[in-house]
Amino acid sequence: MTICPVCEHHQQLGLECDVCGKDLSGLAGLAGLAPPPVAVERVAELEATIPERVGDVAVDRFAELEVNGFAKVQVGADVTPDLEASRIAPIGEVPVERVADLAEDRVADDGVRTAAPAGQVTCRYCKNVQALGSVCERCGMKLPQALKLESAAPQVELVRCRACGAPGPVGERCKECGRPVEAP
Repeated sequence: MTICPVCEHHQQLGLECDVCGKDLSGLAGLAGLAPPPVAVERVAELEATIPERVGDVAVDRFAELEVNGFAKVQVGADVTPDLEASRIAPIGEVPVERVADLAEDRVADDGVRTAAPAGQVTCRYCKNVQALGSVCERCGMKLPQALKLESAAPQVELVRCRACGAPGPVGERCKECGRPVEAP
């Protein structure tokens, strides 16, 4: 197993990472597996496009080109007198006082709040209506926690799922994990 030092991709073997292309031939354990070096031979009939020694190249300025580089300009700080400073001096320790009239308990129910839904559950993805469960029977998406309320459905004998322990009817799929519920 080889791990790429660049992208941390795990791969079985190879001299190059399958994901990022990093050369892995120099890693420990792969040093002997690298391909042999390729000998470069000059072909006598071909013209050399890059001479062996270039030397100094004279640089001439074109007279017709516009100069677009400017000299460095020193700009002084322009302070606006009415502008609020974005950074203030440290103010030190600030005492934290408890608000005396703040109540920590809940307000009595005035009947205006939205009640938690009861009864059948409707999947928000496929609009399937089902009696209970936290997994949609049709599309398999997880239903929101607030909608996991059991309704007044006809009483069916429920047994515990062997995979997750959630109660479910025998012969149907578990509402929690989706596996078939078997009789004990």
